[in-house]
Amino acid sequence: MHLSQLLLGIVASATVAVGLTIPIGPLATIYSEQNFQGESYVVDRVDDCVQLPANVIGNVISVKLEVPPSPYYVSCTLFSNDYCRNPGASAIFYAMSLFDNTVIPDPKVRSVSCTISKLVP
Repeated sequence: MHLSQLLLGIVASATVAVGLTIPIGPLATIYSEQNFQGESYVVDRVDDCVQLPANVIGNVISVKLEVPPSPYYVSCTLFSNDYCRNPGASAIFYAMSLFDNTVIPDPKVRSVSCTISKLVP
């Protein structure tokens, strides 16, 4: 009885661990021109605020998102201030796969935070 419960616990734990491992490259690439052209910067940290470097800060025109295996997706929040402070007032765009993200309406982006989410059936 205890052995079967132990094995079930091990299998369940292994399934959860495998489910959390998502092979993915950069989460997003930020560009200074339309249609993913110009100066660029790669965002490769999940659930962490990234301060943009001098080559793109304040001049973000397009965002290319990584496409992880289904049912996962990448979304990024673009902020008009440094270090993603005051998200309610400074979030100026939400880049998601629902949008083509080839032209961002407000280029004054200074920081970005990306996450990986799972679609709920």
